[in-house]
Amino acid sequence: MFKSSRALVLSLAFSLVVTAGCGDPNQTSNQPQPEEDGPPLIAQEFSLKSAPGGAVRLDLGDGSRVKIIFPQDSLQSDTTLSVAPRYAEGDDILSGGFSLTEAGSNQGPALKYPAIIMLYADKDMGQDVSIVRYQTDGSYKVIPTTVTVSNGQTALMAQVDHFSDYGAQKITPAERESALRNQQLQDFNWVIYVNDSEDVDLPPMKRKVFLDFKAVNTSGYVFGEYKGYAHAKTTNDMEAMGGKIDADFSVKDENVTFTLDPYIQLAPLVPEGEEDLPLAPLVEDGDEDLPLAKLEPAQEPDFAANGVLNMRGGGSGTVTAGGYSVSRGLEATQSTDSFYLVVVGPMVRLTVNVAGTPTMYFDGYIRGEGR
Repeated sequence: MFKSSRALVLSLAFSLVVTAGCGDPNQTSNQPQPEEDGPPLIAQEFSLKSAPGGAVRLDLGDGSRVKIIFPQDSLQSDTTLSVAPRYAEGDDILSGGFSLTEAGSNQGPALKYPAIIMLYADKDMGQDVSIVRYQTDGSYKVIPTTVTVSNGQTALMAQVDHFSDYGAQKITPAERESALRNQQLQDFNWVIYVNDSEDVDLPPMKRKVFLDFKAVNTSGYVFGEYKGYAHAKTTNDMEAMGGKIDADFSVKDENVTFTLDPYIQLAPLVPEGEEDLPLAPLVEDGDEDLPLAKLEPAQEPDFAANGVLNMRGGGSGTVTAGGYSVSRGLEATQSTDSFYLVVVGPMVRLTVNVAGTPTMYFDGYIRGEGR
């Protein structure tokens, strides 16, 4: 990037943050469900806005948990969802699963683009398990599912285009192959947008970086290869020796590529034997009153990717002193900077680390779009 002015570079960190009013649903009420074959199950209601999307989380009470992600504009309209655990048991059952409908109805919400089911279970039944959709006659349909098994736990991820009752169970290799063979091609793209700015602390210089970042996955699946671009504009202002220096740069990478994968963290967060040790403070001593640049993700990511930005471009600088101004063009050398992108619910954050420049954070979102 621009090395003659303390290496002007982009360092982006994509990290989806879900906060109340920015993607997280408002839980509105609980209501008992009728008892069937097992103990009474409790339905919870969640209010979701279509425009920002959001995520619903529920402990299913049988050693499994579910997170249902509604990306931005995936819902046809604002809605209140009623979500309840399902009761099921048997040697082939990984999770009894859940039932999701619109509150006051027996129908699921209308979707413009698929929702994402992330299901976690505290047992290991191997790779031949899948998220399944239960039919009214008691049969089930296998949903193509990404499966991760580690430390005696299992994580499942699938995209669904409508809701009824879903669970997870053992399936045969033939059932898995049939589901993959018969799945419908998706007629939309997954698109990641970041249009954000960041102030960079480089005393005595004041720097502001504006980022326009877009990446598209044409496979129809939220995970996989994304291709796009990154455009950045940087303003630099500094007062020195009774004068003022202004320098603006524009740099870009038109060929950004990366692979987005499910972020599966099944290992314990704290090593065995260290559970009672104090955690390091999030803020250094003496910095408690300083404003935080941006909020870090409150939850673990759902998806993550590593990539590289090859940024190059140019700019101009102006020196003003004693009532006179002199301007000249400046060439920015090419910069290769690594980035880390994470998705949490419908939100995204991008981070880039550049030598000599503090890490920068840029927030955005992910959504489905028709082709």
